[in-house]
Amino acid sequence: MSSISRPNLPDSIGGGAPAPRAIRTSDVLGALSLACDLAVGLPAEHGLRSCLVAMRLAQRLSLPAWEQITVYYTSLLMDAGCTAWTSQIAKRMLTDEIVARRELVFHTNIRSPFQLVGWMWRFLARGAPFTTRAGRFVHFAAHGPDVMREGFHNTCEVASDLAARLGMPEEVQGALLSVFEQWDGGGFPRGLQGQNIPMPCRVVYLAAFFEVFHASGGRAGAIELTRRGRGRAFDPEAVDALLVATNEADFWQAFESDESLWPVVMSLEPENRLRWTSEEQLTDAAAALADFADMKSAYSLGHSRRVATAAEGVALRLGLSEVDVLDLRRAALTHDLGLVAVPSFVLDKPQAKLTRSEWEQVRLHPYHGERILSNVPALRGAAGLVGTHHERINGDGFPRGLKERQLPVGAQIIAVSDRFDELTHDAPDRSALAAEEALKVMEEEVGSSFSAGVFEPLKGTLGFSEAAAPSRREWPAGLTDREVEVLRLAARGLNRRETASRLFVSESTVRTHLEHIYAKIGVSSRAAATLFAVEHELLD
Repeated sequence: MSSISRPNLPDSIGGGAPAPRAIRTSDVLGALSLACDLAVGLPAEHGLRSCLVAMRLAQRLSLPAWEQITVYYTSLLMDAGCTAWTSQIAKRMLTDEIVARRELVFHTNIRSPFQLVGWMWRFLARGAPFTTRAGRFVHFAAHGPDVMREGFHNTCEVASDLAARLGMPEEVQGALLSVFEQWDGGGFPRGLQGQNIPMPCRVVYLAAFFEVFHASGGRAGAIELTRRGRGRAFDPEAVDALLVATNEADFWQAFESDESLWPVVMSLEPENRLRWTSEEQLTDAAAALADFADMKSAYSLGHSRRVATAAEGVALRLGLSEVDVLDLRRAALTHDLGLVAVPSFVLDKPQAKLTRSEWEQVRLHPYHGERILSNVPALRGAAGLVGTHHERINGDGFPRGLKERQLPVGAQIIAVSDRFDELTHDAPDRSALAAEEALKVMEEEVGSSFSAGVFEPLKGTLGFSEAAAPSRREWPAGLTDREVEVLRLAARGLNRRETASRLFVSESTVRTHLEHIYAKIGVSSRAAATLFAVEHELLD
């Protein structure tokens, strides 16, 4: 049934009793799946329902244990790279890329010129001047497949990288590189065909689309569209097995339940050594969620990690307990997780140009972040801080308009750390301020936005009273100073021509630098290189 042979995975199968204070891996991946649902513009628990279908299908196909493990984790991580290229897509399409991408991927036959033109008319540069729209139409008509291939390549590689950081086995990492391939070779990014696509990928891809078909067309629509895709997008054997399953009453009972699917999907996790994770690994997972969110905009790369570092320093100066400091660090890392629900097109706009509805999307991001994290028992302490980090002591914050005595000290610490990082880095409507200038601005906000009780420790954490000469930093993977400069500019979204102009070198020199960088750090896409830069704190 599968085109790949069974790997040597003695440590992946089998489980055992969890260690004390162990955390369910499926809880963490389920939270990431919910964040992905928001990021791709699909209803909440799309990923969980897809996982339910995928596991039912894997069992009906009698896949071996290791392939069922791969199906389970791949299904929950399928869209983990979906933020990797959204900023670039938004720049090219000049529109809400979440909706545009969802409609293109799930509801448009890109091989039909009629459907593709209809999609272009509805989404490309909508509201822009005629000449701008015309230019975007011509470019997409000529380069659309290449743009999609590049986008999926970046998406898949970043998903695979995040899976590795979350401790997933190589089989899951590999499956995520091919999870958008189609049976007839019309998928992305490599155009694999038939048996060359690993069976877990075929199962997960079919399950995800079946869920979308059901959401838009009910049972009849899901069954009809699945039949139409048999032998085209979908593996015929997998389709036949799924259609048989739909004749069973208990299939629909679970799939269409009004209750949350979270407990059901958690119970489907195959017995294996990955079922439990540690407190330390949970913090690493929070860092992965931070990078997932920060990739929504070139302006926010590395932001959450910097905020977490500053916030932890403030907490230690205030003498918070070890437990409170840990909750605070995780909250600071994930404080902007809810921004995945906001289009990059909106995040990259100057704030003054946001429409009322766009600003409302931004204002709701603490609520979305809190809702996602609240599903993980070990992150509920952090979730409360995430939900209140944009509240202000004078009541002018959002989303609830809470005041000073209603705000946890951890939320105030995140707020002051967030504000400093925001002021000292470029934004769509202004350039970064020097640290001293930023602190002067913030002094005017003490007593209204945040209290002196968290502002003064922040100043101490930043070390302005300490005059130590900076030491030369050693870069990871043998990167040179110039290569780090090039990597930083590439991560910010500059193309080769723009990078060459900024560094006063030729485009061919930049191309050579990029080739060396990619080879040294072991990636093949800009998004994966950007993630490397963020993870290793190479951005300013």
